[in-house]
Amino acid sequence: MLRAAAADGPYETIATGIGAVGFGTRVRYADATGTPGTRYHYAVAKTNRAGRGPLSESATATMPTPSKPQLTSATTAFANKGVPFTHLLSASHEPIRFAADGLPDGLRVDRRTGLISGTPTQTGEFEVTTTAGNAAGDATGTLTLTVGTPPPAPWTYGDLGDVILDDRAYGTLGVVAVRTPGSTAHEDGTFVVRGAGTDLTVNNQGMTGQFVRRPVTGDCEVTARLVSRAGATGDRVGLLMAKSLSPFDQAAGAIVTGGTSAQLMLRPTVAGRSTFTGNAAVTAGCLLRLKRTGTHFTASASTDDGATWTPLAEGDIPGFGDAPYYVGLVVCSRSPLTRSTTEFDEVSITPM
Repeated sequence: MLRAAAADGPYETIATGIGAVGFGTRVRYADATGTPGTRYHYAVAKTNRAGRGPLSESATATMPTPSKPQLTSATTAFANKGVPFTHLLSASHEPIRFAADGLPDGLRVDRRTGLISGTPTQTGEFEVTTTAGNAAGDATGTLTLTVGTPPPAPWTYGDLGDVILDDRAYGTLGVVAVRTPGSTAHEDGTFVVRGAGTDLTVNNQGMTGQFVRRPVTGDCEVTARLVSRAGATGDRVGLLMAKSLSPFDQAAGAIVTGGTSAQLMLRPTVAGRSTFTGNAAVTAGCLLRLKRTGTHFTASASTDDGATWTPLAEGDIPGFGDAPYYVGLVVCSRSPLTRSTTEFDEVSITPM
């Protein structure tokens, strides 16, 4: 995209790399960098490795006086020391500049795009003053950024589904879009799992949520205590065995819904629905157990510190296979813009 103050130029480049929106049906760019009230001439050009092509016919427009921006990005974010992190500041009314003061060491903000990125080098809670501005003025806000410690190897974590950093870049969102990224920290043997997502059976096709896991080969049994949960009333949290990290693949789980009901979850077919069977009343502090024997999966729960176990249900996933798979903890808030924060301890994975 090029702009000039006169019809015959000279034209200056004001934006590059403008891509398709949505499914590629249109390309758009909004210019908010000029002087309000000034009439500008615009042209576009394609480029490749050989250079820039000819300019298009020009179009004219008068730069309007914008409204003052209002910050619209999340006011909380979570990161881990030593782990790459990104967070996008966003605001209404076409901001042209951003700032973020008080970031921990290792992070920086792109003042043009509002992208905070880098690798934190210290833990703690940081109150970051955020700013977005244009010709009408600046808006300020506060981002509370918590930097924790990641789970120890071989544990890894991430969101099941497609994390959307900037939904303005999409005309429509897919079935397994994750609009609020999750994160997992490890504190004195406790896993603090923060996950958003729509459901563990989105549109009867896929799963979304935060999954902290480790690879396993062969039969095993995973047990964990659900210490606490907060942030979402109808969340689904618990244990998960997934054939792969695809949100559409086969999976089994011992899942607590809304903090009160424990069930066996089975997804026997790829891109099929997850079924929830069995029903045991539980509360925070309960123990969950999920066992795999070949293609057979069994879930159980205990409310008396493991003295007795209540079978939830059992079932089969044909074709689960002998390849390494993933076993761990899953948290889905079932509210795309809200995280559920769930703590687990006494986590153990035992080969069978």
